[in-house]
Amino acid sequence: MMRTSTSTFRRFAVLAAATLLAGCSTLPGWMVLQGQSSVADHRHFDNTPIARAAVPSPLPPAPATLKWPGGLDTAAVEAMAAANGTLALVVVRRGEVVFERYFNGHSRGSISGSMSVAKSFVSALMGIAIAEGRIASVDDPITRYLPELLESDLRFARVTLRDLLSMRSGISFTEVYGQPFTDAANFYLGDDLKALVKGLRIAGEPNQQYAYKSGDTQLLGMAIERAVGQPLATYAQTRLWQPMGAEFDASWSQDSAQGGVVRAFCCLNATAVDFARFGLVFLNDGRWNGQQIVPADWVRKSTAAQSGLPGADDAARRNIERPGTRNMAFYAWQWRRAPLPVTGTVTSTEREPGPDFYAQGFYGQLIYVAPQTQTVVVRVGTRWGDVNWPNWLGALARSNP
Repeated sequence: MMRTSTSTFRRFAVLAAATLLAGCSTLPGWMVLQGQSSVADHRHFDNTPIARAAVPSPLPPAPATLKWPGGLDTAAVEAMAAANGTLALVVVRRGEVVFERYFNGHSRGSISGSMSVAKSFVSALMGIAIAEGRIASVDDPITRYLPELLESDLRFARVTLRDLLSMRSGISFTEVYGQPFTDAANFYLGDDLKALVKGLRIAGEPNQQYAYKSGDTQLLGMAIERAVGQPLATYAQTRLWQPMGAEFDASWSQDSAQGGVVRAFCCLNATAVDFARFGLVFLNDGRWNGQQIVPADWVRKSTAAQSGLPGADDAARRNIERPGTRNMAFYAWQWRRAPLPVTGTVTSTEREPGPDFYAQGFYGQLIYVAPQTQTVVVRVGTRWGDVNWPNWLGALARSNP
């Protein structure tokens, strides 16, 4: 009897599961066959284009021999990165590209989905809209811009933009991946985000504790659109993408051509080098080529660790994500602040925020900014793999002052 290989068995299992799902769900056919989300999902979505700069800002290459975490040499790092699903690893130090490698079929011009890295772009656009006077304050209620939420629950009037930026909204939202019918999946795959947003409800008091919810960012994106009177992707193009001298065209995936609402929480699609340019804008206090693109005060506030917030414990009062673990972070305004490195076992109350901050997305998409060494590192991948990438990128930055 012929022996069936493990890979063949898995293909049969996936096809069998896809057949079952196709018969009992409203999942799009490509997702049924694919089985899970991917950084290439923009190929299946409707996308709003974001045009590159007429004259791209140079990122001069200056290859350097880097010290790598764990004492690895460059060849070992490249092998490790490729084996862990990495597509791109770009290191920029003092405005020069000192390391740039692509793996697993990726290249310099390859577009990949940002996943939740897009949340940090939404935060930046919020700061710009406030500076332009389009939005009065982070303490505005969300219903000032999305009054239809009051039809769902009058308590939305107590949710502020600040609450949404900090992921402290109190909104009911199931941020669960790998299952087809959660709120996160519906927002990712649905073709009518306005209807999904209108179906949101309040679960508890706002500003009491941190709870990561992509729905919070979606509300922020839609509020910006209402305030500025133009699509979020258009606003991003004119206020961020072109002023920072983006080298490649990008796009922002939307719910459908008919709906026309971008998936603000997840789906900005771009190249690794242009993600690095965005990181450099924040490294430089919002300035690029002599122009203040993002207000310096917003850069500081949106990336700062928080403290003194309402809440029942230290994690709530400091907006700590995954407290008491080596994966902990201080959640800011759609950015994460890295804790100071430690050795041994510590509790959340013993951890303090460090100088580094980063944008993070599913599958280990990262824009890591290390001000003390004037370093920005971008990692794009198809999965996290076996590496704690924020810690690894922080160690890399510290090893190369």
